[in-house]
Amino acid sequence: MKEIRVPQYLHLPMQLLWFDSHDMFMIILSYVVGLAIGGWAWISLVVIPGAFIFMKRGKSRGFIGHALYGLGFFQLKGYPNYFSKRFFE
Repeated sequence: MKEIRVPQYLHLPMQLLWFDSHDMFMIILSYVVGLAIGGWAWISLVVIPGAFIFMKRGKSRGFIGHALYGLGFFQLKGYPNYFSKRFFE
């Protein structure tokens, strides 16, 4: 039988140390940029995640997903288009 683990707190985001998944993505992205470009680009390993975490802390939870939806990176299933003005049920 397959074992399934349930987290202790279902409402909290997944974390590694004190970074959540969005923070870890920015850290890994900065690391890849440093590897690809080299030189002074390694400063991005500190600057980009630091700026992102500072900006994100002032917003409510779920801000990243809504911002990406507003920029058109993905669609939410069952919801109208971002630019819809009128809705009919």
